[in-house]
Amino acid sequence: MKLFLISVFIVFPLASFSAVTSFKCQSLDQLGVHKFDAYGVLNLDDVNHVTGVISATLQKAQSIQSMQNFEDVQVSGFIRRHKAGEIFDKDFDQLILTTNEPYIKSLNFLLGFKNKPTSKIYSIDNFRYRSICHFI
Repeated sequence: MKLFLISVFIVFPLASFSAVTSFKCQSLDQLGVHKFDAYGVLNLDDVNHVTGVISATLQKAQSIQSMQNFEDVQVSGFIRRHKAGEIFDKDFDQLILTTNEPYIKSLNFLLGFKNKPTSKIYSIDNFRYRSICHFI
């Protein structure tokens, strides 16, 4: 019996928790600010690792000619939950992601701030694009 139980645990490892969630980012029209709009689907595991697919439109400040669209970009990284009082006076989630897209260096999304463009995408040419992101 012991041998059977040991073999079951070896063959069938304990299942890990996984959750699928979506997010959306909407930019504000602010003068002089590079902005982005994005949406995506993320898979979160039980150790806060994140994988998923996003689509984003980046625009340099007030320049419609500089719009760049990125579709089906693979992302990976991690999520961290910040409790009220650690950094700000309210709870928020932080997504730190990297991509397979050469132009996008990294993504740092702070989810849960209304009317404040706290989420950022950093490009390879050192531009910082801002937006407001939240889970949907």
